[in-house]
Amino acid sequence: MMIGVLLVCCLWIWNLWRERRREVHRRRIAIQCRICNCTYAIPKKAATITQCPSCGSHNQRGALDPI
Repeated sequence: MMIGVLLVCCLWIWNLWRERRREVHRRRIAIQCRICNCTYAIPKKAATITQCPSCGSHNQRGALDPI
């Protein structure tokens, strides 16, 4: 029984670690528009200034603020 509980705890911790890494990656490629507050993703190699797909305003790449 102890092995089962230990296995479940290890899987839970591994899943939390994996989700945190994914969130960090998502925040690295995301841009939030200053005008319409739309959040969109761009590839890593794209220019530092991009155009919002919603309103067309130009936005600079920068990491989103942490929650």
